[in-house]
Amino acid sequence: MPKKPPKNYDLDEDQYTRSFNKADDSPTSWICRDADCAYENEAMEDEECEACGEARYEELVDPYAGFKCGLVVSVEDLADKLKVCSVNIGKAEVKIVTNAANVAEGSRVVVACVGAIVQGDALKKKTVGGRASEGMLADAPMLGWTGGGAGAAAIVPEACAPGDRPPEKRPRMDGK
Repeated sequence: MPKKPPKNYDLDEDQYTRSFNKADDSPTSWICRDADCAYENEAMEDEECEACGEARYEELVDPYAGFKCGLVVSVEDLADKLKVCSVNIGKAEVKIVTNAANVAEGSRVVVACVGAIVQGDALKKKTVGGRASEGMLADAPMLGWTGGGAGAAAIVPEACAPGDRPPEKRPRMDGK
């Protein structure tokens, strides 16, 4: 997409095209939020728009948006180590298919609900083992917690009520 040339400059628009052949996926530019300007600024470190001087707007994103604490109400075994868990996440109860071995009725877990961003993609409702899964049980690495293994459901203490936002770090389970 061609970049809009800065105001008061008579430069060719081809000089302002963004290169997508970068080795990493980090942003290389930002667009001014002023509707009259919408200039694409190339320097990520700039705090003001080069064209209009408008302050850069930083959007804060909650890394736990779409994640909720839940209480496992029931567990049904399926084939090949799969389980269907009915999980209370506050205002709703969802069915989740998992292979996490550490889940049992009464467990308090962290649920990535449909729409949560997991590994860069929005989580969608899927059919797993022939059953609909309305989310997934989060593990410690998915939440950015230290400790806890990949593939094991992240367990939270009773203080975390169904529907609560998950803690930012792995909670101690010994009550201290």
